[in-house]
Amino acid sequence: MKNIKITLAVLLLLFVNLGMAQSSIQLQTKADSILHRLKNPTKKQVMVVSHRGDWRYAPENSLMAIQRCIDLGVDIVEIDVRLTKDGHLVLLHDETLNRTTNGSGKLSDKTLEEVKQLRLKNACGVRHSRQQVPTLREVMLLAKDKIMINLDKVEGATVREAYEVLKETQTLNQVIFKGRETADFMLNKYGDLMKEIIYMPILIDNTTNPSEFVSTYNKKLNPLAYEVTFPTITSENFKQIKHLNKQGISVLTIPLWDALVAGRTDEVALLEGPDKAWGWLIENGANAIMTDRPEELINYLKRKGLR
Repeated sequence: MKNIKITLAVLLLLFVNLGMAQSSIQLQTKADSILHRLKNPTKKQVMVVSHRGDWRYAPENSLMAIQRCIDLGVDIVEIDVRLTKDGHLVLLHDETLNRTTNGSGKLSDKTLEEVKQLRLKNACGVRHSRQQVPTLREVMLLAKDKIMINLDKVEGATVREAYEVLKETQTLNQVIFKGRETADFMLNKYGDLMKEIIYMPILIDNTTNPSEFVSTYNKKLNPLAYEVTFPTITSENFKQIKHLNKQGISVLTIPLWDALVAGRTDEVALLEGPDKAWGWLIENGANAIMTDRPEELINYLKRKGLR
């Protein structure tokens, strides 16, 4: 009888622990799991980053383009943010409205109300969609818990403004800030705020002394990831990838055009085969790839057992 009671107690304890474990799993969102993979890069999983949303499906930097990325299962969507005349952060790549909307002139000369009267153009630039220029707040409410966001165009003036939006929407751990400036520049400009955000330095081809750039960042801010571009495989930037791999730091490559990845572009992947571009980048240390072809990249990674 005593043994039966002990067995029942053990079983009850196991059920309780199992229930707690399941609750813990349920509390983890999709965005949480993406952040975990970013912090713990592995050769067995490659992260997909979509450039300006899936802009072949919907207007670039639009809510629809971001929703498409969520539906596809993209890990991170890269967007561009700028300030309106009255201090609101909206999604726009260019300084002017001309290319991507049916408006014209500088965004910085327009109020949010004026910008919201405009409509975004599609990828061909010949038709106006029903999509408006979204605010960063609207984007974060759409993306909350579902996907990570990679913010471009923020390092010079809008880190604090973006930070406030993320605090308000409780999405701070879903967003990667990035920039090309040195660690000292960013710390002098933003101070302790840099330790509250996820920041990804960009190791671009004209970086002065790439080795020092990386070592200083690693010492002062310990970033989770670097965006690395390299015009040739003999460049110092390319050599830094192996060092980052050894330190367990995620490496994002961006095969959008030749000079960013020594010619191993999305175009090569589609015309000559993905192994010659995306596969080559993975073999040479990429843990994440920013692409203009998110669906095709996801399918390729699934075939390779990397998703």
